Amino acid sequence: MECARKDRDLEAEQALWQRWQARRDAQTRAELFDFYAAWSRVLAGHYHARYPHPLAEYADFVGLASMGLLQAIDGFNPALGSRFKSYAEPFIKGAVLKGLACYIKDHQQTSRERLLSVAGEAEEGDDLATIVNLTVGLAFGYFLELGILDAELYDNDPASLYERENGLETLAYLVEQLTEGERRVITGHYYQQLSFVQLSEMMGVSKARVSQLHGQGLQKLRRLYEQVS
Repeated sequence: MECARKDRDLEAEQALWQRWQARRDAQTRAELFDFYAAWSRVLAGHYHARYPHPLAEYADFVGLASMGLLQAIDGFNPALGSRFKSYAEPFIKGAVLKGLACYIKDHQQTSRERLLSVAGEAEEGDDLATIVNLTVGLAFGYFLELGILDAELYDNDPASLYERENGLETLAYLVEQLTEGERRVITGHYYQQLSFVQLSEMMGVSKARVSQLHGQGLQKLRRLYEQVS
């Protein structure tokens, strides 16, 4: 069974690279990114443990590793016979170390982009219900970031383990109910820590479209979550 699964993965990987070499399109680039995303997150965790930074959290390492992964995908030539992971690892490590060397923690722009995508800029005089709705929408986004960023369990209490695992499974299932575009933006932004600009470049769409998909995805997830809670 394990050998059969590895063979299928290898065939899927080769097919993606063949399509990328032929088309160089945004869709295939995004699929390649998804294929290696879990691996890049493992590397990010390794670098987070090895190169601790007073201003950077694990999520920041993931974002920097994602940038390196995208650079490696763009530069890799499978015809040369080398393995992609061997080729990409120096790109990912370089992106992380370079990013840490000049890193300044600032989430203001990210928070602003999220707010605008959920409901546009709040106008002076908006009623309380509108402001509360905006706040809840943003809070749900951060809940996604904390709740399904990692299936990592923080204590060994059986009740806590069960509750967290159940929540992870529910949220992961709800994300799968989104449209392809919404799902790609939500997972890219909250799982891989990609900015709206990086997502627009990866997906081959405008930043405004990424913002729209983010807002739609968050609102849909919130409605779905309220239905199953």
